[in-house]
Formats: sequence, C-alpha cells, structure tokens
Amino acid sequence: MPTFRYRAYSAAGDLVEGEIAADAMEEAEDALWRRGLTPFETKEVGRSAFTNPINRRRTPNLGELASFTREFATLEQADIPLDHGLRILAAQIPKPVLRELAEEILGRVVSGASLSEALAGRSDVFSSEYINVVRAGETIGNVGQALGDLADMLERRVELRSRITSALVYPAMLITLAIISTGIVLATLVPNIAPIFLDNNRPLPSGLKFILDAEANWQLLALGLFLVVAGLFLFWRAARQRPHWMMAIDRRALQIPFVGALSSQLETARFTHTLGSLLKAGVPLLPALECGRTAVSNRHLGAEIETSIEAVRGGESLSGALGRIEAIPKVVPQMVSLGEETGKLDAMLLRVAAMFEKQTERSIERVMGLVTPTLTILIAVVVGGLIMTVMDAVLGINELATK
Repeated sequence: MPTFRYRAYSAAGDLVEGEIAADAMEEAEDALWRRGLTPFETKEVGRSAFTNPINRRRTPNLGELASFTREFATLEQADIPLDHGLRILAAQIPKPVLRELAEEILGRVVSGASLSEALAGRSDVFSSEYINVVRAGETIGNVGQALGDLADMLERRVELRSRITSALVYPAMLITLAIISTGIVLATLVPNIAPIFLDNNRPLPSGLKFILDAEANWQLLALGLFLVVAGLFLFWRAARQRPHWMMAIDRRALQIPFVGALSSQLETARFTHTLGSLLKAGVPLLPALECGRTAVSNRHLGAEIETSIEAVRGGESLSGALGRIEAIPKVVPQMVSLGEETGKLDAMLLRVAAMFEKQTERSIERVMGLVTPTLTILIAVVVGGLIMTVMDAVLGINELATK
C-alpha cells in the first residue's frame, strides 16, 4: 500500500506533518479530514512534486472561479467564521482544483493572513480587482457582500462567454462541412478530370488550371503561409517586450470601426464597476481609482486613466478628469457629475457599469447574429465556385466526347 507524506493544519491552527498509508491520494486526504485535519500538501513518498498531480497547479477557469466565489459568498453571508467556512468549502466542493485552492487559502488564513492576503498568494487565479474588492469588504466588515458582488460579476461574464460560444457552434459546423466537401472534390474529381484534357491536347478550363497550379505549388504556398504566421508571431513577441509598441497597438485598436467602440464599452464597464464597487465598500476615491485602473486591459486607456488620477489628486473633479479621455463615452462624465452632485457616486458608477455591460452584450449578440448568414454566403460562394469549375470541366469533357 502506498505511503503519503502530508502537511496539514489541526482545528487549533497548528501545523501537523506526518505520513499515512492509503490506496490512493483521495483516500489519504479523506482519512486526514476524518481526523479533524486540514491537508494542504499531500504527496506520495518517493514521487517528486512534478509528477504528483495534487502539487501540479491548474488554474480554475472562469466558470469554476464563479462557482467557487458563489459558494464562498453563501457561507460568509451565513456568518460562518472564515476558517470554518473554508473548511466546509474544501470538504464539500467536488472539483479537485477548487478543493486544493480552498485548502491553500485556508492554510494561509490559519497561519495568520487575512483573506485578501491569502488570495494575493494566488495572483494567477485572483485578479487585482478581485483581491481589492475583498480587501474593501474586510475594511467595512462585510466580506460576504463583497464576495456576493464578485460572484454576480463573474457569473455575468460566464453567461456572456457561454452565449458567444453557443453562437459559434453552428458557424463552426458550417466551416467544417465546407472544408470536408471541398477536400473531397479536390481529392477525387479534379485528379480524374484533368488527364482527359491533357491526353487530348486540349487547354484546361481556367478554374481547373488554377486549382491544379495551386496543388502543384502547395509546398511554396505552405512556406509562404508559414513565413507570414512566423513573422506575425515574432512581431507580437517583440511588441510585448516593448511597452511603447503595445501602447501604440492598443491606441490603434481603439480607432478600429466597431471593434474600437466595443472595446471602449467593455473597458468602461470594467473600470466603472470596479470603481463603484470599491467606493460602495468604503474605499477612498484615489485608492479606488488606482484599483479601477488595473482592471483596464487596454494600455493606452490605462495611461489616460492614470493621467486622470493625477488630475483628481491635484484637486480636479472626477467627472472633469474623465471628460478629457476620448476613449471613454461622453455619457460617463455626465453621469459621474450627477453622482458627485447628489453624493451617490458609487451608485451612479455601478449604474453606468450595468448600462455598458448590457450595451456590450447587445453589440456582441448582433455580431454573432450576423456571423452565421455571412459565413453561409461566403461558404456558398466558395463551394459554388468550386462546383462551377468542376461542371465547366465536365461540360468540356462532353464536348471532347462529341468530336
């Protein structure tokens, strides 16, 4: 029977180390839980951390993180002590990656770290936005509400991603079927038709000649495609190492028709939602602005927001500072100004975020609605053109047969 070395925390918070015999790692951990211990590291004796699956970190996907946050929020809103809630979460959560995550957070909390500090130890899972909202919840003593807000946000993102994925299923099937049908025609009909013209010393139809030339030079075409892809990859790699290049790329991206507007809406929703949530939790304006800036992925827009933060630090109103950012829709500073005048800036920012989130969803749904008919037309043109080429060749064969 294999032996497993473990490190765990007792109910009193003491670190316990030892070995336990079990048929599998899951059985070893279950036995430790029954002893009242909370394992955070378990590995089979004689196996390295690299080959041991539990020590190989896998980052939860967005859906798993949303589920984890919702369950965690439910426990915290029930006024269950933090360490006890994490123990319940680790014991009941079914997915190993989330169970391991809960155990790791529990280990840090039992060692004396705050929840936000424990989450910061897994920055590959929890974004700065997530951590700062939790930290704000700790400040006002309402972590459950902070986690609930985060769960709502993550669930909205999961729903939007699910809609996009569902909308792309049918176009993907169309493309796959078009590739298969085109491949069958090129692999069977064309090679059998071309020799008839060549044997009779007759010129090939232009469409058929184009296909045969492409097949004859496929290596050159493949090399050209490879060079283009490699060039783009090397350019992107070089650009990522040069911040001013990425700044220029992000600035240009905001100027692309439709794509720029969609990106602006999405970034505005993230910024205002983070800022509004932090202000609602009692975080001062300037620290909340800094956290909101980190939620923006577009570097050019992030730099513009940084300039606005300096203006606010110098005494300017938030609405005035945001009004000078071209990438932010003009309705935002107007609504922010109303929030400043009424003393409800946090509520107004959250309203702005909800408005732009809905606009973004509608824009994406419109695009997805156009994808299917557009692809259908393009595929019909390609496949129809191929069929016309083959039919032209077949008619040419009939002419040869009648002569």
